[in-house]
Amino acid sequence: MKLSESVLSRPGRTVALLCLAQALVWTLAPALTHSAPPLDVVEMLVWGREGVVATFKHPNLPGLLLEGVRRLAGGALWPAYPLAQACVVASFLAVYLLGRDLLGPGRALAGTLLLTGVFYYSWPTPEMNHNLVQMPLWAWTCLALWRSVRDGRIVWWFLLGLFAGLSVWAKYSSGLLLAAAGIWMLADAHARAQFARAGPWAALAVFALIVAPQAKFLVETDLLPFDYALARAGSGGAGGPLSFLLTQIADHAVFLLVALAAGLFGRGAFRLPPEEARARRFLAVMGLMPALLAALMAAATGMGLKDMWGMPMFNLSGLLLLALLPGRFDGRGLARIAAMAAGLLILVPAAYAASVVLRAERSDKPSRVVWPQEEIASRLLRAYESETGAMPWIVAGPVWEAGLVALAAPGAPSVFIDADERKAPWVSREGIAREGALVLWKTGSEPAPGLSALAAGRRARQETFLWSGSDTARPIRITWTIVPPRPP
Repeated sequence: MKLSESVLSRPGRTVALLCLAQALVWTLAPALTHSAPPLDVVEMLVWGREGVVATFKHPNLPGLLLEGVRRLAGGALWPAYPLAQACVVASFLAVYLLGRDLLGPGRALAGTLLLTGVFYYSWPTPEMNHNLVQMPLWAWTCLALWRSVRDGRIVWWFLLGLFAGLSVWAKYSSGLLLAAAGIWMLADAHARAQFARAGPWAALAVFALIVAPQAKFLVETDLLPFDYALARAGSGGAGGPLSFLLTQIADHAVFLLVALAAGLFGRGAFRLPPEEARARRFLAVMGLMPALLAALMAAATGMGLKDMWGMPMFNLSGLLLLALLPGRFDGRGLARIAAMAAGLLILVPAAYAASVVLRAERSDKPSRVVWPQEEIASRLLRAYESETGAMPWIVAGPVWEAGLVALAAPGAPSVFIDADERKAPWVSREGIAREGALVLWKTGSEPAPGLSALAAGRRARQETFLWSGSDTARPIRITWTIVPPRPP
């Protein structure tokens, strides 16, 4: 049987193989090369162990998920990598199911396979974070929205409310997707007619119930995460929105090359079946409008946009391309897409792993994932124990350095981020006075004011750690001190 016939005859099996390969290679690539988790994973785990609804930056669904799998794995950190890939795999499944509804199984499979050429589905995926958790929730929200309107079944309306609500728990910028969904429902006659029935209101009730804790947090903290978002975004300038959109196109470069090599472009490609007009409109609104709304908001307010904020916005890129260019799609083109997707799933993870190893060997400055976490934590924890007779219950410092130590410590100590109670409300000055703390920061960096206050009048010491055998590699130096616990 030819490859094209095999792929076309069993598209569901091909999607299953895609999901298995994605999960396997992108779990192994970081697991075999990292000696420390990525920054965002450390931060999520620091938040997750506290069980909070949200933090000064974001809602806390990613942290709660990571903490859950960490506990199931007996405290190990490596499950962060397969959990991240579970997000990607869940996105693939939702995209395929939606594509099958809209375009049939052949183009649904092609649209899913094409996502292997989108930057966001490969290189950044070892770093479990809010953008990554949004990806499957956005994809499943789109699927639930389409099926809710198409079938009118109450179960899909409930699922729509569930996925939409959870997407807000992933990141507040999910409002962009929900705005696009609302615009489509108002613009589409069949969807608009659903407002006369119970379904949309059931979805709204489920959504409101799920997001209520987030709304309560925002009210109680005077919208603290939005202050953080504005500060992080900064000023984008006149060209900021255009730069954001051009970067998103650049992140599709390999995707477009695969489509070109598969013969999707050319004469006759734009033969658009009239019966698919509604599907095309749905894919265009849900697939493009979130990014366009973000750019318009930035242009109107002068706010900057971070390129990686586009990560969850392009689940539907492959389906939209196949909906707009159906004329030249055939079995041979699908086979080419499948073969190139397989190649990308070999080459890109291999390049990722090689880049981590080579940078560790040749660079004079370490990337975070090659920091010697085990040695750093072991040495500092032993020093604390030798002076106090116990392991710390609180580690104070920048989230990266303090998080590395706390995550390797027994007893799951809390991290007092920058010794700032707004950033870490689960720790108080009274708690520090009672329990004591290990206080640390990277030597040469300016400690946050709270850390300086904690360390004032105490003997500061330094530890040096080698992270590479290269003669040019600059060692990592950590300054630390101890706030002793109150005597019983």
